[in-house]
Amino acid sequence: MIDPIYNRIEGTKRPSLTAASGFVLLAALGLWASVLIELALPSAGIVLSNLLYYVPFVALPLALYARRHPGLSQALRLGPLPPLSALTLALLALLTVYVASAISALWSAGLDALGLTGVGAAPLPQSERELALYTLAMAALPAVCEELLFRGFVLAAWESRGTAFAIGVTSILFALLHGNLYGLPIYLLVGAVAGFVTFALDSVYAGIVYHTVYNAACLVIPYLLAGRVDAAADAAMTGSMLFSIILETATLLSLTALLLVSLRLRARNAGIEPIPRVRRPLSDRERLTLLAAILVMIASTVIVLVMAQF
Repeated sequence: MIDPIYNRIEGTKRPSLTAASGFVLLAALGLWASVLIELALPSAGIVLSNLLYYVPFVALPLALYARRHPGLSQALRLGPLPPLSALTLALLALLTVYVASAISALWSAGLDALGLTGVGAAPLPQSERELALYTLAMAALPAVCEELLFRGFVLAAWESRGTAFAIGVTSILFALLHGNLYGLPIYLLVGAVAGFVTFALDSVYAGIVYHTVYNAACLVIPYLLAGRVDAAADAAMTGSMLFSIILETATLLSLTALLLVSLRLRARNAGIEPIPRVRRPLSDRERLTLLAAILVMIASTVIVLVMAQF
């Protein structure tokens, strides 16, 4: 009798680790190219800039690889997502927005205490038309492309070494790609939750829905609250504010944990079990490609941080 775990490790066709790391490297180099594009086309705007980045540097390479290597649908988890699960993911994403906001305040306060300066916030849309365009270009497009990359190809490539390990690796690479030290814990959190829901619901579309709603909420909520936030919010953090943020974070994390536990129980009832940790050495090619991707992403983070200090 064939062991189902063994069959999932050896019997499922997966992207190679070299290819997965190569896609991350290409996406990281694409960020550098997008900066040059913005300098060459200063009037292009955020919508065109995102299209010029995500389509050629993320979406197109993944599509070409999938076309040349048919049979990856199981590993990439291209199965359907029930509507009720999509609603649960939307609620989870909204909870994550508030958890991330609280964590970001604490993390930023710590970095500020070290004398570091954060990167300027992304521009807010000034009209409903801009909000719609930004939601497509800055929420939906990045979510679809990044989830197909990380929770699709990268997760599938690493999962033969263990599902939990693969989620951890993809979360770290996902966070590094964004090149923002101030946002590091947020990207780690979002990446880990996206990886978990993709596994628990056995569908990469779970990660896409969760990520899209999260991105959209990060745009829509500030737009709706613009001009309504009390000026005291910009004041220095006091002890009572710090306690309030910690209490709020703990409460929201508890609610988030309950939703995640319910998804895990549903996965177990559906017979979806993680692959246990399997230790396998990387080949020289796999190691070099992964190292190159990590170094490029770290370099981007350092450059952005240094530039923010001036």
